[in-house]
Amino acid sequence: MKKSKMAIVALCAFAFVGSAFATIQPTRVGPVSQYGALQAGKNSAGEGRIYGSVQGVKDGAEVQVRGMSLTWSIFWPNGMSFYGNSFIDSLVGEWNVELVRSAMGSVGNWGQGNYKTRPEYYSAQMDTVVQAAIRNDVYVLVDWHSEGGYYNCIHKGVKPKYEFNDNKACFTASDAAKFFGTMAQRYGKYPHVIFEIYNEPVSESWNDLKAYADTVVQEIRKYSDNLIVVGTPMWSSAAGDAVANPVVDKNVAYTHHFYANMHNINETSTSQNASPNKAIAAGLSVFVTEWGWVEKDINDAKTKANADAFLKWVDEKKLSTAKWDVEKPYLEDNDDDNYIKANVLPQKTTYTKNLDWASQINDDLPFALKTTSTDATGEWSFITDVSGSDEQGDHGNSSFEDNSENGMVKMDKIKLDTVGTAFDYAPYVNADFTFNFDISKCKMFSYRYKGTNHQFVAYSDWNTSTEILGQGLWDYPFVGMPYSPEWTTAYVDFGWMVNNGWQADVPTIFSTKLTTALRFSVTNVAFGDYLWIDSLKCVEDVSNYTVMEIPDVLSIPTARMAARNFVRVNTDGLNIVATGVKNGSHYSLSNVLGQTLRVGVAKAGNFSMTAPRAGRYILRIGNSVYPVTVK
Repeated sequence: MKKSKMAIVALCAFAFVGSAFATIQPTRVGPVSQYGALQAGKNSAGEGRIYGSVQGVKDGAEVQVRGMSLTWSIFWPNGMSFYGNSFIDSLVGEWNVELVRSAMGSVGNWGQGNYKTRPEYYSAQMDTVVQAAIRNDVYVLVDWHSEGGYYNCIHKGVKPKYEFNDNKACFTASDAAKFFGTMAQRYGKYPHVIFEIYNEPVSESWNDLKAYADTVVQEIRKYSDNLIVVGTPMWSSAAGDAVANPVVDKNVAYTHHFYANMHNINETSTSQNASPNKAIAAGLSVFVTEWGWVEKDINDAKTKANADAFLKWVDEKKLSTAKWDVEKPYLEDNDDDNYIKANVLPQKTTYTKNLDWASQINDDLPFALKTTSTDATGEWSFITDVSGSDEQGDHGNSSFEDNSENGMVKMDKIKLDTVGTAFDYAPYVNADFTFNFDISKCKMFSYRYKGTNHQFVAYSDWNTSTEILGQGLWDYPFVGMPYSPEWTTAYVDFGWMVNNGWQADVPTIFSTKLTTALRFSVTNVAFGDYLWIDSLKCVEDVSNYTVMEIPDVLSIPTARMAARNFVRVNTDGLNIVATGVKNGSHYSLSNVLGQTLRVGVAKAGNFSMTAPRAGRYILRIGNSVYPVTVK
């Protein structure tokens, strides 16, 4: 049976099912219906554990669930591509997860903003994952994902002892409380939802974090009694620091993180499990919201031994875990993935319905979109990096098979490829819809799609942008669309669309006056080999959702935008080359865990470096961030 999903980019639209029942209805019986809402408690020995509301706090009723963490929501394409409801269905159905962690980038800058700069978009991403998890009857961690971002707001001008991904960012307890208050008011009645209020503090002391937690917990408790997980010092490795001054709340657990390539498990005081063991012995509950190893390191004997020891320890302590991270849609036949399938993920399980939560919740979530739409009229065309070229006239090798029929775009056998070419940009395959009507009447666009992740782009042809702006536009506003193995109906709010900030003195956001076509761009990395598009519509009226107001960007002086060099980053094997860099710019290369691997200062407008091995990296040049994949 074919299934159809509905989404506002990331935000799912559900029909109301009546005021006597929960707005979100389950599609299966899962662990939540069996165990109920998770709650902190102590066993008869006085040790901290996690229990379920169905059986309550008693020996033998401990609840231990296992699942996966999505990666940074702000990371395109390896993160954003999996914040889709259809993929969450697959994660539950094929990976058998009992827990999904939604890692919303709160203040980090990876090129596409963050919650503080684009709250509507990233809240919508969170909505998608939470609603999909509830529908699949699994637990979901609502994760305020930052590494050290709180320190700079409470210790202004003081250099942190340890610097990490967010060491130049800043958020306050009030910022987090506002977000979690909204999430708790919206989803706090659902037993699936767990609030993880700070992913990884770095240089903050426990006293800093206790004050932060007091503020955020107080706001959540206005709306929900659900489990709250509190971050701990030193990358959430020091749960024991909370023993002397714990958060005063009946349903709080403390975070522990572990990486097998860096940490060990033993009985010494320096072991990575020493601090959480101290917390557990003192009666505090511990939750492992993130653990894993650097990709492909499971082949290392020491890493595998540490991972084995860690899994034995969490089973002994009955700790729930979320493995970091999901950056692809399926598990393959390789050492890393085979280890995950055999040791990390639960086996397929038949759950017992002990809790009929859907009939016990009375809420009124405003997700039943009511729209008035008309079919978009115009013409489709296709362009790839073979037919298109870079500034030097070089081409790529990307290709697809056009099987479009009956008004449906069907791009099959998509292959992104620039290997062996001098092509200067990321590979791409584009489907362009050039409309022949006034799109200023549209408050949104909607379309159905199935297949690979892509960008929904507000394209402007060179002549139009040159006439209006005095220069041709090539850095277009877009929004990342997730991989969808089943049909999804997406509603695109124009206010969510921003460009990469690569082109100086041009608008960064959507403009109806500049937009001449809607582009569906498969670029960077395709997690599927096809993309089907159907039913493109202009949404002229919408209720139960407030469309973002878009300023007339063409009336704003271009001086509002800081001039910026056009930086190109290319890879050749393990070599990373950046050109167009301002002389004197500081740069650094970090892995996806945030560990700094290379640093330097650009000279003569360019620099190069060698990555230690194939994988994904973050290149920072000045205040700009460039995700890099080395193959």
